Amino acid sequence: MNDFYDPKKLKIGQNVGVELDPYILNYPMDNHKTTWVADQGGRPFVLRFFQSNKGKVEDFLQNARKYAGVKHPAITPNYPPFYSKLWVFSCSAVCGGENLYSFLGKYPDGAPLNVVIGLFDNIAKALDQVHKNDLLHGHLDLNSIHVVNGLGLMTGFGVHNWMSQIDDSVMDARFFPPEYLKKGQKRTPASDSFAFMKLLMAALLGESILDKDFTTSLPDTHPSLSDTTWGRLLKWSRENERHRPKSLVEVIRIIRANLYKPEVSNSSVAKRAVKRYVRNTKPKIIVICTFVAISILAAIILWPSTPPEKITPAPKTVPKVEVITPFEALPQTLEEPLISGGTAPKIEKIPPATFIMGDQNRMGDDNEKPPHEVDIPNGFYISKYEVTFDQYDKFANATGRELPPDNGWGRGQRPVINISWYDAKAYTTWISSQTNQEYRLPTEIEWEYSARADSSTSFWYGNTVKPGYSVCDSCGSQWDGVSSAQVGSQASNPLGLFDMHGNVAEWVEDCYHDNYDGAPTKNEVWLANQCENRVLRGGSWFDIPRVGRSATRYRAEPVLKASNWGFRVVRIIQQSNGLSKSE
Repeated sequence: MNDFYDPKKLKIGQNVGVELDPYILNYPMDNHKTTWVADQGGRPFVLRFFQSNKGKVEDFLQNARKYAGVKHPAITPNYPPFYSKLWVFSCSAVCGGENLYSFLGKYPDGAPLNVVIGLFDNIAKALDQVHKNDLLHGHLDLNSIHVVNGLGLMTGFGVHNWMSQIDDSVMDARFFPPEYLKKGQKRTPASDSFAFMKLLMAALLGESILDKDFTTSLPDTHPSLSDTTWGRLLKWSRENERHRPKSLVEVIRIIRANLYKPEVSNSSVAKRAVKRYVRNTKPKIIVICTFVAISILAAIILWPSTPPEKITPAPKTVPKVEVITPFEALPQTLEEPLISGGTAPKIEKIPPATFIMGDQNRMGDDNEKPPHEVDIPNGFYISKYEVTFDQYDKFANATGRELPPDNGWGRGQRPVINISWYDAKAYTTWISSQTNQEYRLPTEIEWEYSARADSSTSFWYGNTVKPGYSVCDSCGSQWDGVSSAQVGSQASNPLGLFDMHGNVAEWVEDCYHDNYDGAPTKNEVWLANQCENRVLRGGSWFDIPRVGRSATRYRAEPVLKASNWGFRVVRIIQQSNGLSKSE
């Protein structure tokens, strides 16, 4: 038996696989370090390493090869596994967007029907198709579905089906079908159907419904669905396998029918109560309760009457109302403590807004057009300064990454340079784990609004550069065309942010698109099926002034690094309405 490499010993930046064309580990996706995002030849992949305590290596390889043949637009592709005397891992494509858990946070009381249909329509078709071949996802939950432009995509399809037991380390236990709780774990396409119905209910009613008992806590009606439709969904959501839907496409079909021709609910409260009682009660108990009810009724009729007692009304109690801190009451600036010591980058609160994005002054390139109105419905925090060498070096030392070179200009409070988009993303992942908050790169929308600071001019301070406001080639500073400057060396904009124009160009979350045709009109990450390039914003010490305008955007492969590229971070605000997440 081979002694394969222990996944617990894997480190960021480590080469795995063949020496001539290795995968370079970028960052782990789980606490056990068994799943990683890695780069190979400039392309990102998800690697899942064999775990000897979960099953046999033969089963791992056979399962990975079997599911590498599954093809569907709603399924993120799996590729053949890698096997050698040292390494055993499966390989999958990276899926963009945000996971379903994050997405449903925007709809705490349930998403609109059109949103729900968009999420699950293709997933239902994919599952029905693969189930015919007796294949299954096996661990469907909120984290195994990503949302890209409103469409649901399944990730890691079938990758854990080699395991002798699927446990809560790979699947949210709230989605376990009853058969998963038995000693000899039985997995069939019906297991996917059970999890699918739970996901659907979470989308229709809000994610918090998953923490309740489905047999007693599902409501009797749904405001957007007819009683007939809702009754069928309730039946399909029962635990017993015989109640689970045979066709998931049919589930979505009846929901879609309500979208166009909703029926009016005509059930009385009493009738719905009886239905709920019957639905949640075993037949034997119903018979016993009926007998008891008849006996009580007879006793009431035959019992001799007595004068009524005088009842003293109890004092009214005022229900306790939970006070939620409004957005306006949150601190304007924050420096959150890190678990390992020190603080995260200082961040500035940015309020909700609507603004015109793109070239408004007829000075820009085609990729800045057409100008269009964009809504940022929820506020966010963004770092006041570009991430510095001090901040990045702390992360690199903690995670075993190689320190990026400073070109001999010095480190400290200068913005970190010579880092790729993947490096920047890995930093945000680390900061998130260190603060127990959610950090990421800015969206293009967030970045441009933060740079403009309610202006419509080329720069926040006007249409031409001025000394003391920017560091660029011919901007009037001592660092122009020579090197980066310490962060905050120039004036801040009205939102309290420094170096939005010049110093170093900044990576953002979005994939690059040639223009704004079809661009989002509400704050979100704009992704693409083939995301070969990411976006840089803001210009740098090396660039001419027009490259540093608020609207300027240019592309670069995410693996590339340069001495005039850096980044800043956004911190999500967890608001009471659940609408804070835009990624």
